[in-house]
Amino acid sequence: MNRSKLIDIAITLALTVVFLAPRLAGIGDFVTLDEPSWLSQGANYYYALGQREFENTVYEYQPAVTTMTIISAAMLLYFPEYRGFGQGYLDYEKGRLDPFMVSYGKDPLMLLIYSRVIQVFVLLVLFLVLYFLLQKIFPKPVAIFALVFAMFDPFYLSQHRLMDHEGMVSLFGMISLVSLAVYLFAERPEDSLNSGSFSGNPSGRYVPSIIYLILSGVAAGFMSLSKSSSIATLGAIGVLLLWKMIQDRQQGWGKGLLSALKTFGLWFFILAITYFIFWPGMWVAPGKMLYEVYGNAFSYAFQGARLKITEELDVSQFTLNTRFADVWEVLKILLYRTTPVTWLGVLLGFALPFTPDPERAQRNRLFFTLWLVNGIAFVVLIGVAQGRNSPHYILSSYLSFNLLAGLGWFHFAEWLSQRMPSLRNIWQYGLLTVVMLYQAGSAISNYPYYFTYRNPILYAAGWYNEFPHFPYCEGLETAARFLADLPDAENTTVFSYYSRGCVSYYYPGPAISYRPYYSDGEHTEDLLANLRASEYLIVYYANQGQLAHHLNFVNVMAQAEPFHVVWLNGYEYVRIYKVDDLGPEIYEALANLK
Repeated sequence: MNRSKLIDIAITLALTVVFLAPRLAGIGDFVTLDEPSWLSQGANYYYALGQREFENTVYEYQPAVTTMTIISAAMLLYFPEYRGFGQGYLDYEKGRLDPFMVSYGKDPLMLLIYSRVIQVFVLLVLFLVLYFLLQKIFPKPVAIFALVFAMFDPFYLSQHRLMDHEGMVSLFGMISLVSLAVYLFAERPEDSLNSGSFSGNPSGRYVPSIIYLILSGVAAGFMSLSKSSSIATLGAIGVLLLWKMIQDRQQGWGKGLLSALKTFGLWFFILAITYFIFWPGMWVAPGKMLYEVYGNAFSYAFQGARLKITEELDVSQFTLNTRFADVWEVLKILLYRTTPVTWLGVLLGFALPFTPDPERAQRNRLFFTLWLVNGIAFVVLIGVAQGRNSPHYILSSYLSFNLLAGLGWFHFAEWLSQRMPSLRNIWQYGLLTVVMLYQAGSAISNYPYYFTYRNPILYAAGWYNEFPHFPYCEGLETAARFLADLPDAENTTVFSYYSRGCVSYYYPGPAISYRPYYSDGEHTEDLLANLRASEYLIVYYANQGQLAHHLNFVNVMAQAEPFHVVWLNGYEYVRIYKVDDLGPEIYEALANLK
């Protein structure tokens, strides 16, 4: 084996370790609010496959096929007999899966761990494929630095550990974009954009490899099978095709347009074939699948609710959130959760199009534009659509901006070293090492969640200081473990906000869920009945304390002395109360909630 092959193997192994270590460490130490629901959805998907009832492999306003397939694989490994009990489809909104599994001696937390681990290895494969593509465009050191820098973004890293779609959406989307760029602009036989061939070759030696177009279409298909918001990537796809048209303008705009349309048509055809082949529901009921997904998606985005609420799509009622303030709010969340070195790297990236070397400048201009457009597209889509705008919905933006930042830092360090030739390696690699250590340290210091990271500059400026922004249930497992260590825990009942999974997976006794409507003043009988049936009350102050409709309840409980308080990163997250210690004035105040 030659030296080059050995180096490639060593790089691959090193990247594998760097990717897996922070993602697998403590993989079962916490649960977030949506994951128990996705386990139920995945169990229903697995059951539908087992019963050959493919028409039931649909969720709602997003396909989530990749997520549910991974959970089905976890079911096959951990609880394969689940498909044969004849229990039917368990209501995912009512938490029927957990007690069902426990009745057969199975732990829902183990199912989650299996699912998370499988997903991490799927993401590892996608990560290595993306590296393979990037090193065809950039020199290996540049590709490695930019990619690893992006992988250590605290919030981006955190979402790879959670059982949801966003990590796969971002990597499938980026693979699709970069692979299409290789197809459109790489020359053969060199097969490398960094060999001086980026600008194309009108002499006729340009022979694109169809495998990269196929890879791009397949990746886009899997992205679409993960989440309907993947449509935002079409903006960056359009940039690539337009760029190719401009580059080949000497052959005539009409010919360039026709070529772009042919490329897009073939790309979309491959996407559609992938979408059909890998979703069993499309085999038997394609109309139902597409209506459920895109009908609900359009209803959610333009009518503010799902079809079960709006009942039908009424185009005359379609509206968009056109307030710039809401797009800015989404962007603020991204700024708050990214590091200062990401900010600086993106700013440095604005110098990339002005690289003196014309070939590198051409390449840099394209990828600067590509990643900037892709990042902005997801921010705008989530900002203008009605409904929820959770931080993880724009995870593709995090990946795009961090890749751009990594590229910006590398080229800045290279520029700096050229001006100090006597200390060239020290300046270049020393600076890059410091930047990478800061990026990785920002994530690791927030272990095990990583998503609790906050930008120190914006925190000092007063952004989101009063409460953590959009908690994901972090801290509740700490409260559950605290109570689990108390005597006779298995025989005591906990009444908790977000009890399902976040508390119940770590607490041996019964757990009752605090429903959001308990705080509205019209369900006080249910609230008091559940309180009297419990030994402990858990108030998730990080969430309930910042939501207006819970403040009446939180203010009443603030009159009592907590039994225990959980703090994280300087925030008060959880308050635990002993029910027996609550005085009659608390019950009276709760009975009169308004």
